[in-house]
Amino acid sequence: MKKVYPTYQIKRKPVNELAVYKKAIELFTLSRELVHKIAEDKGILELGRSKDRLEKLSAHMLSTSLGLAPRIAMVESTKDPRVRIDSLRAIQHATGSLKQYCDHLESRNSSSGTLLAKLRTEIDHFRNLQSRWAGRLCELN
Repeated sequence: MKKVYPTYQIKRKPVNELAVYKKAIELFTLSRELVHKIAEDKGILELGRSKDRLEKLSAHMLSTSLGLAPRIAMVESTKDPRVRIDSLRAIQHATGSLKQYCDHLESRNSSSGTLLAKLRTEIDHFRNLQSRWAGRLCELN
């Protein structure tokens, strides 16, 4: 039997106009800048296959930050509450992982301190935006 989920008649902004989505894109951009500074011109596949711990961490950071925006779009576009909740949890987990990657990179590479500090600040800002956005979504369900 097919489940029917309630629909809401709330006018929503397009996903690319949401502050949380814009911040996710900004986090990816900052992560990419940081990884470029650490690993120069290596691609994400090269970084992932590297034996160097710093390069592997960089690849994980980049792929984690890359996944934020699509998850936000998924949450905004689906009507299935379970998919929303799972995606919101994945976003929270990814945000925590990004903070941990920053910690590990800071302990292994001192040359990119200002960029790491900026990324940390933006992660905190994203976490606040994400929390308010998730709270608004939970009110709808």
